[in-house]
Amino acid sequence: MIADNFKDAVLSMMESIAENIPDIHKASPVKAYLTGGAAIHFYTQMRVSDDVDVILSNNVQIPQDLVVLWLNKEGNIEQIAYDYNYTPTLGILHEDYEDRATLVKTIDGKFQIYVLHPIDLIISKLVRYAANDEADIKAMVEHGYINKQRLTELADDAINVGVGFNPKHVRLHLEWVLEMFNNENTQ
Repeated sequence: MIADNFKDAVLSMMESIAENIPDIHKASPVKAYLTGGAAIHFYTQMRVSDDVDVILSNNVQIPQDLVVLWLNKEGNIEQIAYDYNYTPTLGILHEDYEDRATLVKTIDGKFQIYVLHPIDLIISKLVRYAANDEADIKAMVEHGYINKQRLTELADDAINVGVGFNPKHVRLHLEWVLEMFNNENTQ
């Protein structure tokens, strides 16, 4: 089956994962937190990604070679793959990211799909800050999803407790992000 659009393809992928989750989890559902380019798309409908980055609350058996086909706006078939190598430990996240995430869908009462809050998506991109990360952040700022003061507070918290990165570089990246607000009406 081919999904009608990128968002439906991501949700179809989550449906495939849900098939391997035992019904015992209906009492306490497994939670999936979408991050990366796929999550950005849920807010901006701009960039699409060729993979899906997910933070799972439980160990889950992911089907091998999980790929979903979808139709782009031009009617061409594209594909997205589950990113088996993604780990949130390579970036930073604020410790309360789960509390701000938005529930998108519950599958069979045992699998809840969330998308990270825009501020947490930006924080997660501060360590790497590649060209596509910068573009994603700019799109989030331009769409008015970010409160500059709250971003500063939560990013500072995450940087202060995070490990495995150079805080000076991440603070510089945060400064660059905050400069984006000078060019926008969003404060």
